[in-house]
Amino acid sequence: MSATQPAMPRLGSDPDGWIPSVAYCPVSLGTRLIGDRWSLLIVREMLVGVNRFNAIHRAMPGLSRTLLSSRLRYLEHIGVVDRVVDSQHSGRSEYKLTRAGLALRPVLEALGTWTMEWQLPPTGDDELNAASLLWHMHQGLDRATLPKQELTIGFRFPKSEPSTGWIYVSEFDSGACVGFPDREIDLTVIVEPTILGELWWGKRTCATAIAAGDVGFEGPTDLASAYPGWFRRPPPRT
Repeated sequence: MSATQPAMPRLGSDPDGWIPSVAYCPVSLGTRLIGDRWSLLIVREMLVGVNRFNAIHRAMPGLSRTLLSSRLRYLEHIGVVDRVVDSQHSGRSEYKLTRAGLALRPVLEALGTWTMEWQLPPTGDDELNAASLLWHMHQGLDRATLPKQELTIGFRFPKSEPSTGWIYVSEFDSGACVGFPDREIDLTVIVEPTILGELWWGKRTCATAIAAGDVGFEGPTDLASAYPGWFRRPPPRT
């Protein structure tokens, strides 16, 4: 170390200069163990109570049954998931998170917080961009304007992939993502993600987009006419 280069503070030596440990090897091993596209998403579904194979598959429409079966076996192998057979119900099985699996909750919460807080720019990944847009829209729902406490809005993107998405809200829960929802849809909005983004960020109005044929609806006409008023405008982008 040169005489002009400041020394790095030692871990725990000074509360004001403390550097949290982000050791390379544990992070590398962790991402190799569970950093693939699907494993953490499967754990997320199980953390919210989705424990049977078919239910997990319905919640993750982009994941084939073969790959889901493979990932569940792998999660069992590394000690994150246990498969439990219910002998009282014709031998049906379900999956339970182990203590190691449950300990991933703060990891997933931190990842979700980071993603939403920093609102990273478009990535070129259409699925990621569409999912991020729907998530921001669901956060902007004005519950006081909704026709009922529990509502599911479906989105169909005819010329895009992914081709569907959804926003769900209830008295105690809400969410959004791409794919098919595992609940009945109250209203379907037919629109391309680029148009939906322009509407969300105030570059166009819903009325003009509807008049131009860029937005359509399937469902009750009263819900379709009320839809533009269900969202609070986001703050201007800087």
